[in-house]
Amino acid sequence: MKLNNIWGYGQLFGYSGLDGQNRYDNDFIGTLTKRKIEIRFELLEWVKVYFPTKGRVKFNAITGDMIDAGTEGGDFFITFSDMDTLVGYSPVLPKIIFEKKYSYRKSFDTDVYWNTFDAIAVLYKQEENGLYRFAIAHSTPAYTFAKEKVHEAIKADIEALRSARYDYYKKMPKCKNKKYERLYYKALSVQKVNVHTPAGNIPCMWTTPDRVPHRQMWLWDSVFHALAIVNYNKELAKDCIRSVLSQQRADGFIAAMMNPYSRGDETQPQVLAWGTWEIYKKTGDKEFLAYCADRLEKYLTWDKNNRDKNGNGLLEWLVEPEYTECKSGESGLDNSPRFEFDEDMDAMDFSAFQAQDSEYLSKIFAELGDLEKSREWAEYSDYIKTQMNTLLWDEEDGAYYDRLECGAFTKVLTPASFFPLMAGVPSPEQAEKMVKTLTNPELLWTTLPLATVSKNHPMYGTDMWRGGVWLNLNYFIIKGLYKYGYCELAEELKTKTLEAVNKWYKKTGVIYEFFDSRNEIYPYQCERKGKPTTPPDWRKQIHSISDFNWSSCFTLLFIQNELYLD
Repeated sequence: MKLNNIWGYGQLFGYSGLDGQNRYDNDFIGTLTKRKIEIRFELLEWVKVYFPTKGRVKFNAITGDMIDAGTEGGDFFITFSDMDTLVGYSPVLPKIIFEKKYSYRKSFDTDVYWNTFDAIAVLYKQEENGLYRFAIAHSTPAYTFAKEKVHEAIKADIEALRSARYDYYKKMPKCKNKKYERLYYKALSVQKVNVHTPAGNIPCMWTTPDRVPHRQMWLWDSVFHALAIVNYNKELAKDCIRSVLSQQRADGFIAAMMNPYSRGDETQPQVLAWGTWEIYKKTGDKEFLAYCADRLEKYLTWDKNNRDKNGNGLLEWLVEPEYTECKSGESGLDNSPRFEFDEDMDAMDFSAFQAQDSEYLSKIFAELGDLEKSREWAEYSDYIKTQMNTLLWDEEDGAYYDRLECGAFTKVLTPASFFPLMAGVPSPEQAEKMVKTLTNPELLWTTLPLATVSKNHPMYGTDMWRGGVWLNLNYFIIKGLYKYGYCELAEELKTKTLEAVNKWYKKTGVIYEFFDSRNEIYPYQCERKGKPTTPPDWRKQIHSISDFNWSSCFTLLFIQNELYLD
């Protein structure tokens, strides 16, 4: 078992909901800085915990909730004993560094710091072996709570906690590809740290794409998480779906973004029925399937009734022209050049997702014995596919395009033009033409495919959906290529994707949100709705996000060869 041992800026460090109660509000979540061994806790005003070890540090393991290392001065270990408390041992005393000045008081043997929002307490004792046993606690805002915590935590059984952290990974399914073993366990670590316990209106466990900076729960992200998690934690995978469905409005609408206390007013791509079906195939839980079925039907019906203004069976994303950097957050591809037309348009991907999820819903109803509803949703799926081939297919270019109100194609080529492969929309002859377009190195088949907009588009670069490479989109295309028998090409795309993820992981210890299509620059140097800062700092300008959950999930699926082929 080879755990991550690469120190790198931006890696998440926090208490997982899988180990006990954690918190959404003012979460005591840390990110590693470039300096070893320093963790910046992302409170309203950041607080750094730094251990000024001398000489070389050899890391045995760095996961989302522990750091185990050997230093020239002796062994080092740190982990969480609960959601607000760090414990461990070190050859040197920790230094606490604040973004802004905190009040300070020495209370007998305890250092306490506080401001209007937060308090930090530090307690340490030197052991016979010369190492310092320490406890560092956070509270909001009264420092007396933090002081009480460290006095209890200093007595923690650190070796038991250390064993528990390692045991979590020992119990995981074995890595199927030894070349990527360390990356595999890194992916599992990212998934673990991004788990939350029930809170507010969310009645079950739930997942977030990244506890820094997004923190919230998202619709399609949660499904992507479930597709990976079901392979080692079936109940958590079901909770990924249940948590989202629990936030459904009475009219069937499900928001793109939710948290324990509120939800947005935009939706997101329809992948819930797909995720539900795949979880059912892995678990055989008909009770879960029945719980989801009616909610999924209401959800897809809401999309059908509210996102097809012209009534032609094709769906249109909500477009918000005033938001120049995010004109269609609902699409999940928010700053894509596709949406620069500032008008409603029949969307190839929205329609393809609706067709695919309707087909999965048909399977769900058939499995539950409701053959009439199964037939209705299968017929509806077929109708969408017919309309897509009639109104969105461009024979000359060998691709599907969005269609403007005037009937013209947008001619903006992106991976979304090939999502219909996954949904089974094109004929074999159309698919053959699509593959020729897809693999044109002057368009989307870049050094690291697939660029999220064609290289000949004026907006092509490294920014998010304007040229960046995303694992979820590549997964969709790989699934579609397999569906139509282009297995070697699918494997080539999978291999190129996985090799790029591993390349940047080995350099930085991080699994990133998206990548440079030339595969040349560090992901945190990619633009993300603005130029990155030097050195990188998400508080100044959000870069390609570190330890991004859905990237870790698709990484795991690729390594384990879980492609969910129909």
